[in-house]
Amino acid sequence: MTGEMFEKMKVFLDGFDYRVARSRAELERSFELVYQEYIRQGYIDGHPSGMRFFLHNILPETTTFVAMLEDKVVATATIIPDSPIGLPMDDLYKEEVDELRAKGKKVCEISMLAHSHDLFGEEVSVMLNAKKMFLVFYLFKHLFNYVKDILKADNICIAVNPKHATMYNYLYFEDIGELKYYDKVNGAPAIGKSLDVHAVEKKSQEGTSSSIYKMFFTEKSEQSRFINKFKFKVEDMLYFFNLKTDIFKGFSEEKLRYVQECYSDYDFSDACSASEFFKSSCS
Repeated sequence: MTGEMFEKMKVFLDGFDYRVARSRAELERSFELVYQEYIRQGYIDGHPSGMRFFLHNILPETTTFVAMLEDKVVATATIIPDSPIGLPMDDLYKEEVDELRAKGKKVCEISMLAHSHDLFGEEVSVMLNAKKMFLVFYLFKHLFNYVKDILKADNICIAVNPKHATMYNYLYFEDIGELKYYDKVNGAPAIGKSLDVHAVEKKSQEGTSSSIYKMFFTEKSEQSRFINKFKFKVEDMLYFFNLKTDIFKGFSEEKLRYVQECYSDYDFSDACSASEFFKSSCS
């Protein structure tokens, strides 16, 4: 991409607001966008909630990012730091991620990446495809800065469908596992990948794509993009994990206990009658 084209692309990208999700409504719209994209790709079956999320989303350090166009969520991705309950991709790549952990690496996972399929209508020109691609890249830029500067993590891990692998290779992710098949997305194939947070700047500077280096490293994300992150209250937990879904029922008591410990200052007494999950907190 030439310098002139990059500047034109940047003007386009600056028209979106990239930041953490700050309300239940924004989080719900993000979960709905992931659901819609996964349904379109055939990764999941339909669910009455019209949303897609995991137990990991309830953890305080999990952070959902959004790209907003006016009041609409047009792209989203979620950062899940490592914890005693592990990462979602441990289901397939625990051995590979454990190798990073054994080296003392602080790891996290990017999951639930989706963008609005009809954002650009039915146009299929190369330029519009490039806009879609760089919209995702620009969202990744802010995720990357958050992981590097706020989480202080060493490696970003991800499990991707092989048909999307080229995009992640372009961003300097490297394979950490062989092709496997993911039950959670209807048996779709996956490749485990990892990005070395500390090495990527040099790699991109020496690489063939100067636009990636310019996008990610010539200016940092404003800290204002990372503040006022949505934090679950008890009523939000009940809304997403008990009213809209029954996610609590599918996890071990050990994992659920850890979730409770994360919110040790919360009073769950009003929720006891609503969910089995809270009963042990009320005794």
